[in-house]
Amino acid sequence: MPQSTSVQALRELAAVVGDRHVISGALEPFTHDATFMDGELVAAVLPGTTAEVSLVMKVCNDLGIPVVARGAGTSLVGGSVPLGGGIVLSLERMSEIEIDTGNVCAIAGAGAITSRIQEEAAAHGLMYPPDPASAQMSSIGGNVACNSGGPSCLKYGVTADYVMGMTVVLADGQILRLGGRTRKRSSGYRLAHLFIGSEGTLGIVTEVVLKLIPLPQHRATAIVSFRTATDAAAAVARLMGSGHLPAALELMDRGALELVEHLLPPGIGHAGCVLLIEQDGGSPQQVQDDIEAMVVVVDGIDNRLAQSSSEREKLWNARRSFGKVLMAMPKNFFAEDVSVPIAAIPEMLSRIQRLAAETGLRIPVVGHAGDGNLHPSFVFDDDERGLVGPAAARLFADAVELGGSISGEHGLGALKRDHAAREHSALEFDLMRQLKAVMDPKGILNPHKVFPEGPADGGFLDRQPGWRTGRRRSEIGD
Repeated sequence: MPQSTSVQALRELAAVVGDRHVISGALEPFTHDATFMDGELVAAVLPGTTAEVSLVMKVCNDLGIPVVARGAGTSLVGGSVPLGGGIVLSLERMSEIEIDTGNVCAIAGAGAITSRIQEEAAAHGLMYPPDPASAQMSSIGGNVACNSGGPSCLKYGVTADYVMGMTVVLADGQILRLGGRTRKRSSGYRLAHLFIGSEGTLGIVTEVVLKLIPLPQHRATAIVSFRTATDAAAAVARLMGSGHLPAALELMDRGALELVEHLLPPGIGHAGCVLLIEQDGGSPQQVQDDIEAMVVVVDGIDNRLAQSSSEREKLWNARRSFGKVLMAMPKNFFAEDVSVPIAAIPEMLSRIQRLAAETGLRIPVVGHAGDGNLHPSFVFDDDERGLVGPAAARLFADAVELGGSISGEHGLGALKRDHAAREHSALEFDLMRQLKAVMDPKGILNPHKVFPEGPADGGFLDRQPGWRTGRRRSEIGD
């Protein structure tokens, strides 16, 4: 960007949001997300209202300045890394939350932290179910941009299932208000769903209206051990086809158990694989009956039901701590996110095991097994770094070959964009590009994301800035 344009932009942006909300020095926190990637930018702009976002976008559109919307920077695919220069539009100030009990919904600014929405809802006896592992850090705007999931999404659905309405600022600054506090409508195209999962490439979501549901009063948790990961995966298919619907169904294979064994009850860490099963509801007896029936269906070699809330929390803490343990290791890691049909989980796990054996890489797996969403993590030394890209490329190819997706809940961002061509046809991309051209004709919204820019090969990591020297900067959201 020419120096004169930068100076003009900074002056005009300061006139919109105030001098103290335009940051042109100490920009390091805005150059990256939770990946190893780094970008460059002229400034970070922190608007406080939708009207200010609109005016910021008008300035940037007029001057042709790229804009990357940012929430809390927890993206695991480089989604909020400024790869095209320009500005980062941080929505962190827009964090207000309103709980509307009469309409059983929440109205939240894009910068509101997800766990805060859950806590505010719970204080009114209500629940916002989507629960990404990054809920304590991630913003609802980022969750909408990636259509985030989490363990509870098996029973309750993903972010898209809870968005009743939203306010979006388009690339040229126009403000679009979609939906609202009405739960049911059948009128016109569902435009809001164009923005959910679009990773900030079509518009900037500044506020959302979220459906809430009654908060379950009782929960029960069991951990069931199996000799092999294949046995556990077969049990998942058996359970999901049995008429039972658990609130959560999580998988940890042998490699994952070795990492969190110190957090588990004695004996469990030596299993070949475990399933963590949870049920919730309004009746304690019904919840207990459900969890016991599900344990019978999965038919493991060691079944343990949590006998207290503290035991239940201990089991979940082990599962949630997988990412923290990886971060604490002296080795490097590359955490992935693929999904396959439920019946294909055994084959996908077998392929991951073969991949580990053939490459020599350590690949522990955790996952939201009930909906086929697996998170293999490549653990490697510096001299093994060159093996990771080809191995991940094979992982993506296997997932698609089995009828799945290269991303279950993290999105594509820059990290996985080149492999999107494995999953989407040329016609799909043509239609997506046409939509992008209509919504963002100057291409200023989050450039270099989602659309492939290179071949779907094993060299995709080497094409990303920071891969050869960096490692993930925060706890992985799996």
